[in-house]
Amino acid sequence: MLLQHSALYTLARGLPGLINFTALAIYTRLLAPEEYGHYALVIAAVGLANAVLFQWLNLGLLRYLARYRDRKPIFLSTLVAGYLAVVILSAMLGLVLWSCWPEAEMRALIGLGILFLWAQALFDANLQMAASQLTPQRYGLLAITKSLASLALGGTLAWWGFGAAGVLWGLIGGLILAVVLWAREEWRHLSPHHVDKGLMGQLLSYGLPLTATFALTFVVSSSDRLLLGWLQGSHSAGLYAVGYDLPNQALGVLMMVVHLAAYPLAVHALEQKGRGAAQVQLKKNAIGLLSIALPATVGLVLLAPNIAQVVLGAEFRKAAVALSFWIAIASFLAGIKAYYFDLAFQLGQRTIVQVWIALVAATINLILNLWLIPKLSIMGAAYGTLCAYLSALVLSMMLGRRYFKLPIPGYESLKILGATFVMGLALWPLLSLEGLMGLSIQVFVGMVSYGLFVLVFNIADSRILLFNRLFPERRTI
Repeated sequence: MLLQHSALYTLARGLPGLINFTALAIYTRLLAPEEYGHYALVIAAVGLANAVLFQWLNLGLLRYLARYRDRKPIFLSTLVAGYLAVVILSAMLGLVLWSCWPEAEMRALIGLGILFLWAQALFDANLQMAASQLTPQRYGLLAITKSLASLALGGTLAWWGFGAAGVLWGLIGGLILAVVLWAREEWRHLSPHHVDKGLMGQLLSYGLPLTATFALTFVVSSSDRLLLGWLQGSHSAGLYAVGYDLPNQALGVLMMVVHLAAYPLAVHALEQKGRGAAQVQLKKNAIGLLSIALPATVGLVLLAPNIAQVVLGAEFRKAAVALSFWIAIASFLAGIKAYYFDLAFQLGQRTIVQVWIALVAATINLILNLWLIPKLSIMGAAYGTLCAYLSALVLSMMLGRRYFKLPIPGYESLKILGATFVMGLALWPLLSLEGLMGLSIQVFVGMVSYGLFVLVFNIADSRILLFNRLFPERRTI
């Protein structure tokens, strides 16, 4: 089931990921670095607000919807009551921020940022519901519709000269359209009479520690661009945001594909069959995550110059190449922590420990950013981010085993490392290729060489599974 769901989520997240890459290519050609910096600052601020205000609802939905599937109207009514309460709170906070902000251009974007925050939170809830209910098809329809509509509307408005505001309007329109088209039926049986105070307390007690964790994690991932905007202006923030997003989005999509397919299966195994079954599933999850993330990281590092040339506008390429190695490694470490080692706290229901880990990482990141950005500009921000993610991963590995033991597939990891090394050797003679055709050749050779040695090393029983699929009458397992 993991392979089947991973394949579906690859389409559901992979196609939007390609669309987002296209959006990055378009926006870096239509927006100047300063305009992109304004857009990036709004996205960072909304992401932080979403993590602080709304994530406890989405995390509770993902964790408990399977348990309350027989009382779904009560569960969803309680969830919506929490959402509406947070909407009112965020509206008041947004009004205060708008009245106090000194810069007129950014003040005009604050109202759009609030609308974007509400739309993003609603969209995220529907994505989590689709993932929790093991319906990757609906998940894909939501994600693909949002990406296509956002790019079409935002790109058109940016081309017409609306700048950062046009891109934000495109995002808002895409989020709302996706929910209206594919998720409105889920909310038909809502009623204020179904709101359960006990359930609300359960959502709060589970989700609030994770909310603090997400907020602090977001400090690590996005405070750097906010500090760059403060210390060195929107131009530097825009350059860094593009250089960060290029590898981070690519790796994030790939790793999230595995997580979306794998985590609900682990939860279901734990709830229905106990810890032993969950650990069997978790070992498969770890192998799947590493087998995707490691070669993708190495490929992004090796091919960074040509990827930047093909994807980005000319003003953004030099900074993106300089950042690529450090941000790719940081994104890999962050994904391994978030999508595997942090599961020990979530499955063990000790999410409060994640708060302290995230607090340490956020503190390291802020101190290093404040120290290094004035000296090294965008590279200082990258070094700070890498150190923060590394410290968080080490702490998560050390502390998580106290609450839920996660299997470490050492032998399979060595085989994945070997297949990735072979892929790097195959790519090395092709690094001088340039342009879209050159990048296509590089990606093809990398995928074929890695895939071949996945079969040679029989990673995750891939050779046996392929044999059984090709010759079902001679099945070996």
